[in-house]
Amino acid sequence: MDKNQRMRLNITNYDVLRAVKAEIKQSEARITRRIYTVAILSVATIIFVLMLIITSQTPTTRDYAAEAMKRSFEAERAVRMIDETVNTHFLELSKNKQ
Repeated sequence: MDKNQRMRLNITNYDVLRAVKAEIKQSEARITRRIYTVAILSVATIIFVLMLIITSQTPTTRDYAAEAMKRSFEAERAVRMIDETVNTHFLELSKNKQ
């Protein structure tokens, strides 16, 4: 109770209402803090999971890229060998057109 209010021997409905309102405000503050905490933790968890997925897939992606480059070089070498064998100079003609 406030200091300006005199002490009463009996509790009135107003006193009960004031106590209930104070309890509701405190409860709302606790719930709001918990909601903010859960929201922040959810976003952090999503970011963590995405980072985990990305870092675990990086070696696989690198392997795919290396394999694609290897096959590209093999294909270029095969075209060069065929070009030299047939003597069409297809690669040189395509470079001159560009």
